[in-house]
Amino acid sequence: MAEEQKDVTCDAASVEENQHPQNNDSSKSSGATPMSTWEKISYGGGEIYGSGYSALLGVVLSFFLTTLVLRGIKNAELYAAIIIVISKVWDAISDPLMGVISDNTRTKIGRRRPWIIIGGALVPVAFAIMFMPWAKDIQNEGLRIAYACFGYFLLCTVNTISQVPYMSLSAEISGDFKERNKANSIKLIFSLVCSGLFFLIPSAATEAYTAYLQGTDSMYGKINEAGFFLIVAVLCGVIFGVSTVLVGVFSKERIPYDTNQKSKFSFKSYAVPLKNKSYRYHLLMYLMAFGCYDFISALVLYYVTAVVPNITIFGKSMSSLFIVAPMMVMAAVTYPLNMKLKNTKGKQFVYRWGLPFYILGAIGLAVFPNTTNTNISWLLLLCSAIMGVGFGGAQMMPWMIFPDTQDVAELKTGVKDTGCYSGLMTFTRKIGTALAQSIVLIVLACVGYSDATTKISSGELTAYPQKVTLAIRILFGIIVVVMISLAIWASLKYKVTDKKLTRIKYFLEKQRAGENDTLTDEEKAEKDALIKELG
Repeated sequence: MAEEQKDVTCDAASVEENQHPQNNDSSKSSGATPMSTWEKISYGGGEIYGSGYSALLGVVLSFFLTTLVLRGIKNAELYAAIIIVISKVWDAISDPLMGVISDNTRTKIGRRRPWIIIGGALVPVAFAIMFMPWAKDIQNEGLRIAYACFGYFLLCTVNTISQVPYMSLSAEISGDFKERNKANSIKLIFSLVCSGLFFLIPSAATEAYTAYLQGTDSMYGKINEAGFFLIVAVLCGVIFGVSTVLVGVFSKERIPYDTNQKSKFSFKSYAVPLKNKSYRYHLLMYLMAFGCYDFISALVLYYVTAVVPNITIFGKSMSSLFIVAPMMVMAAVTYPLNMKLKNTKGKQFVYRWGLPFYILGAIGLAVFPNTTNTNISWLLLLCSAIMGVGFGGAQMMPWMIFPDTQDVAELKTGVKDTGCYSGLMTFTRKIGTALAQSIVLIVLACVGYSDATTKISSGELTAYPQKVTLAIRILFGIIVVVMISLAIWASLKYKVTDKKLTRIKYFLEKQRAGENDTLTDEEKAEKDALIKELG
């Protein structure tokens, strides 16, 4: 007789009676073969979309909505902010739901890979619909707002389909945390490169399109709506889609799971990962580090346009390139040091050691004078580079820590429900991005940024009013200081080390094999102590 299927609700309380879910008859695994170099590269390449998507939207989304689609509509910034915020209501359902769906998927190639392939194939389609250049020509203002809302909802949904399973995969590509770390190290390289690349490319397109609209010059030349569409939608969309599909085709899932165990979607499942102490601190580290980057991405074009437009560097007029490039270069330069420190001092130390520099650089940019003195303009590059020292470690380590928190969760509950955790992470990240963009848009609307831009374009004003520049400076400085301070605190509270992970791996192997009863009294006490401290 077939074994009766078990239902769970991603809740530790629901699995107390099932502490040995994996056995030779019911567990599934793709095998324990070591990861090949190509698999590590293709897996890491998924971060082209993961980091590139966030970087691109951080720069382009607010600009695209207010300047192109909603152009001419009164209070365009507020409508854009509303579209961004209400899309998160859908994400609140779709992200955790996608986690449950992928947890319950049963195919020959695993639980995560089919959805990564499907989502990757849909990415270019979603980008093409979202960034259609003729959307601005819709005459009815209500229809234009509805179109912008539909396009962004579609983009968010497609992102959910691929990225929730991809984040889950990071904990399942290998049961050996050292091999897992190597694979995620390659992922981090892609993250650093793509965070910069897909910030700079859209920034250049945005500045060139702004020059086209205003009839001015930029260091990138000029492009019209069609050129903007080809760069942002077609080029970026195809690159994101192809890199994501390659992850699903070439990666493997190696962690066993119980084929008879199914999860049910429940709003209670939102709180389940938060019962894991280590995951809570990890989540805060993740949100603060990436939230700072989201704020900088959302602000940088306004900063270079309104706050320091008179600065010239190397004979070139001010551009977002001079903010982002030094950050990314310094993050790359410190990468070898960070990897060495990871092996000697631990991931938490690597995450936080450079964060005071992050704060120092942000304050420097916030107070930097709008000067024509070329003798001190290079100091702006220095401030950006100083930020990059902290940026590198803070962006790197959360990706490497996530699989560790999943081992802690499985040790505590006996269930490998990674989809619940990755669903919550992707959702909270989207909330953070939405808040960053919305706060920037609302503040700019309150200080009259668009009105000032219109008057500057018509010649009524020669510079942005002080209330506009002051608001941008305050956002740039204060928010970074607060968020990075919280990030430092969370890293001090996170206690999972490689030494503890070695013991966790031992106890998990016993647990998966149904051999908990073979543990000695000392081992049982050690296991309980680990769960109490970390879980």
